[in-house]
Amino acid sequence: MKFNEVKMRVLVRKDYGACFDFYKDIIGLVPVWGDRNGPYTSFATSIDEAPCFAIFDGMNMAMFDGYTQPVSDIQPDSVVAIIPSENIEEDYNKLKNLGVEFLSEPKTIEEWGMRCTYFRDPEGNLFELNDASTM
Repeated sequence: MKFNEVKMRVLVRKDYGACFDFYKDIIGLVPVWGDRNGPYTSFATSIDEAPCFAIFDGMNMAMFDGYTQPVSDIQPDSVVAIIPSENIEEDYNKLKNLGVEFLSEPKTIEEWGMRCTYFRDPEGNLFELNDASTM
């Protein structure tokens, strides 16, 4: 098992196009396979890089025998994607100016040894923007 090579994929259950636009136009990722219509899109940080992130239409998970679509649309916050930042204030302000709604401004959490803030994508998935180098 290569846990240190984990990639993230978001299962889109509400609006595929809105998620595609969010990751492409606001976060700034480059679609390298797939498009706004789905059912799958791989994203990279630039056209020259390997994919690092993907979205997948959750309804297609039914193709996997044994998968059951969740009954509720309530987000359980059982997984948080962490995005390291070299300048959290700059990244926070850039994303906020592009319309990303944060839970709060960046805060230093002494007990965690880092400075961080949180936001959600259009599906409600929780992301942490952090700068552990400040501590």
